[in-house]
Amino acid sequence: MASIISVPFSAFALCAAMLTAQQRLPPWAASIIAEKTFAAAYSRSDKLTPAFLVGDFNGDGRDDVAVFIVRKSTQQQGIAMLHGGTLKPIVLGAGHTLGNGGADFEWLDAWKRYAKSAHKNGAQSRANPLLRGDAILVEKLESASALIYWDGARYRWHQLGD
Repeated sequence: MASIISVPFSAFALCAAMLTAQQRLPPWAASIIAEKTFAAAYSRSDKLTPAFLVGDFNGDGRDDVAVFIVRKSTQQQGIAMLHGGTLKPIVLGAGHTLGNGGADFEWLDAWKRYAKSAHKNGAQSRANPLLRGDAILVEKLESASALIYWDGARYRWHQLGD
């Protein structure tokens, strides 16, 4: 007769498994990040939690993914925007200047998806940019924050506070 071995429940193991699952990119996004030319120039970074964000950043109704990355040649940090249905990543920071964020997002402490539904779209102004999709709220904790958003042609920077 086979004996049954009882293994005590481990909250730590459960949390570790959940974290690993959360850090797995959707397969279509993982293939873009793993593409030879992109992978030769950039690597994923685990500096931020979560390591990537999912939202409809360009407003086309498909999930997009934002991945925190490091440019291998310079160690500059930034974000790779992966639009669902396309194969070409858009790099923000990591050697490519975006607004007050500059070419290196090493200052970035926290980020989250800023849902379009939470934003009051009205007349576009300095205080109220028109969002076509979700945005990314980027923060230097206890210092400054901004929204990164798609204007229909490119990503833009909207400073919220210093």
